[in-house]
Amino acid sequence: MMNDSPSRIMYFSDAPYFGGAEKYLELLISGLRRDRYVTCVVTRKDVNLGGFAERLGAIGVRVFETSLSGPYDITGYWNFFRMVRRWKPDILHINLAGTYDAQASLVAPVARFAGCRFVVTTEHLAMVETLWKRRTAKRLSALFIQQVISITRSNVPFLTDVHGIKASRVEVIHNGIDIAELDDSTSSGLRAALGLKKSAFVFAVVGSLIERKGHRTLLDAFARLAVAGGAQAALVVVGDGPEKSDLKRRCRQLGLEKRVFFLGHRDDVQRIMQDVDCLVVPSLMEGMPFVILEAMAAYKPVIASRIYGIPEVIVEGETGLLVPPARPKEFSAAMLRMLEHPEQARRMGERGRDRVKEHFARDVMARRVEDVYERLLCSDRS
Repeated sequence: MMNDSPSRIMYFSDAPYFGGAEKYLELLISGLRRDRYVTCVVTRKDVNLGGFAERLGAIGVRVFETSLSGPYDITGYWNFFRMVRRWKPDILHINLAGTYDAQASLVAPVARFAGCRFVVTTEHLAMVETLWKRRTAKRLSALFIQQVISITRSNVPFLTDVHGIKASRVEVIHNGIDIAELDDSTSSGLRAALGLKKSAFVFAVVGSLIERKGHRTLLDAFARLAVAGGAQAALVVVGDGPEKSDLKRRCRQLGLEKRVFFLGHRDDVQRIMQDVDCLVVPSLMEGMPFVILEAMAAYKPVIASRIYGIPEVIVEGETGLLVPPARPKEFSAAMLRMLEHPEQARRMGERGRDRVKEHFARDVMARRVEDVYERLLCSDRS
């Protein structure tokens, strides 16, 4: 039986920057039915989330900042305890970009002691390297968590076997995107800005310039592609990060300066997708990247590493191509296949669009998360 008054959901994220996990949070909250849920978000102080708070504020979501800065920050835990006591959420939903974030979920027992009835978590990267101290804390925190949402099936063995979470408490709910918003995107004018011909086949890689994203593999693959006949190909690199200087140096070594374009951080990735022909995701570790869903929604085929949650999105040979990670030769062959068979690439893009609409829409994700909330809330009312 539904309660007449909206339920109160408090979201917690201690991410230091805006990434895929925070995008998940923004999409989820925007997709919830506002007549049923009142929401707020708690973030760390002094972090750069790129307008995250402003965008949430525009849809009526309050954002609070906590001083909680680490697993031994007693003052920070007290600050968070008082915040929960004041706002009185029915559910605390912890968003775990990495499985040991949120102080290895130690905010869960703090919230429960502060009077919050239920705790839900979302796990994005459950496969990260085990840290024994935080692993112990995470197992303790699990005693105070009623439901774990995993964004991929591939996460589940790590959650149950490594982190000791009961399988009955884990539910897989794939990421979803706002297709209508993507459909409103227009061309970014990228080709003209870079001086690329209309006939050029443009590959794109989107993500932070960090080691686990696999950019080095892609640059080596692109160099092979040039030798194999990819004279009409270009590569745009969207994103920023500590690897930028080294990657640019590698480009010079490979003689690719005139064909590889580093665009830096961009807020118009959805528009850029309108101007490229294929997305490449050479990552070494990923959950379920939103950029893959965005590319598929934009009718683009995807070449990606066959790792973790990615094969749950891409159907090999139908919506894209899957390649073993860290294998430049295989990535180059996949890129050449796209380049030499544009009609096949186009059909992959069309099938990818259909797959996203059916399985990875924001509202599908939001309704399934709401079902999790209602099961918990109804169990307390019965």
